[in-house]
Amino acid sequence: MQHRTIRGRLAYVGPAGEDRGREYFTMTVHGDGRRILRAHSEIEENAVLRDVTYTVDAQWRPVEAFVRLTVGDRFLGSGWFQFDADGGRCETFSRDDGRLTQQLRTAAPPLCFGAHPISGDAWMLTPFDMSRRDQPQVISPALMSSLAFNGASGPRLHALTYSLAFRGQERIEVPAGHFDAWKFEFLLDDSEVAGHPPYHVWVTADGDYVVLRAEVGAPRHYSYVLADLERA
Repeated sequence: MQHRTIRGRLAYVGPAGEDRGREYFTMTVHGDGRRILRAHSEIEENAVLRDVTYTVDAQWRPVEAFVRLTVGDRFLGSGWFQFDADGGRCETFSRDDGRLTQQLRTAAPPLCFGAHPISGDAWMLTPFDMSRRDQPQVISPALMSSLAFNGASGPRLHALTYSLAFRGQERIEVPAGHFDAWKFEFLLDDSEVAGHPPYHVWVTADGDYVVLRAEVGAPRHYSYVLADLERA
């Protein structure tokens, strides 16, 4: 078989160091460059359970995704998403919207899709051009399954335009080990989620964009750290 596999676990940590939840992810990298992310997230507050399967092509462009949400041990919604040069479309069913068929056209092919697992946030860094890393870059068009902070709405399609800043390369230590990391900052003040707390993400500096650490600033003060990692 020509694919390789990356598996890991992220710990969700609260402002006082308490356990807020966890995320288990598997990334499959195929021989032709396609990648598939399978992520299961558990968030203690509001009892949010999220299951995501997300596929990108060899250029990290979104191809398709599936999202399912449970909140408070009750079904919230699920949906299938498909992307092409014209934008995105979805077929979803949720408590709030019922059955929904949606198409969202974009001026250019979507650069990424955000479905809210932290491991998936790293894939929203991939449109950043590292050859121009000295300046912030606007990422557009992008699509999201939810604009809620914890992603616990819908799911349905939303447009998003955001900016990224490269904050350097460094050697960091997390429970899973020592890694060379790229650090990025999401610049969201002028985006559709304006008011989002400051958000910094460290990913492996090897081109696989595995989340090593993520920090959400005031007033939430949340952090996410890579607790386990396996490469096969």
